Amino acid sequence: MILGLLLLGGCTADRATAYAAALQSGDCAALPWSDLRDDCAVEHLQCALTVAEPARWECAFREAERDRDPAQCARAGVWADDCRLHLWAGSFEQWAPKSPRPGEDEARVATELARFGFAEGDPRPWSAWYRYIHGHSRPLDRGACAQVSDPALAEACRQTALAHYGDMLNVARDRKLYPCTGGALPSFLEYTPDPDIDALRKSRTDLCPP
Repeated sequence: MILGLLLLGGCTADRATAYAAALQSGDCAALPWSDLRDDCAVEHLQCALTVAEPARWECAFREAERDRDPAQCARAGVWADDCRLHLWAGSFEQWAPKSPRPGEDEARVATELARFGFAEGDPRPWSAWYRYIHGHSRPLDRGACAQVSDPALAEACRQTALAHYGDMLNVARDRKLYPCTGGALPSFLEYTPDPDIDALRKSRTDLCPP
């Protein structure tokens, strides 16, 4: 029993030493253990070496991220959608205007959506786009969504703004920035008159716990 434990300990040490050396050198193919070889290959983006599906999918995700190529997300298995959405949100800084406004860039967005391979009518990339817009707006103005000509997209714009504001309330709560004793809102919580946001704030009893 003791001998077995000693041998197991030695094997574990050998694995750890070999893994550390492969990570440093990038010679992942030299590892005789498939699980460690997969992990090393993912870290070095040597995706052809991966065997297990999760490792293969993660490697494809990382390659797509490195190359900013949404077409590569198709190889990311169960994470293909997450991959496209991740690259989509990260692409805004590359092509979006510095001061995006609702109703001004929907045609460009639709073109980009097709390039990223999203299904027509998928609301998620549009929600990400409007969240990006609202994240750049001070004060938050849900009324600006009226400039969006498509009614469904206009509603997505309004609802995304409300969800975004809820997230900002979470930030204020966690950082203890919400004015529980009165006073002005911090700048990132400022908004144009809006009964829905007023109602949201009143419903958030967690913002100022007793």
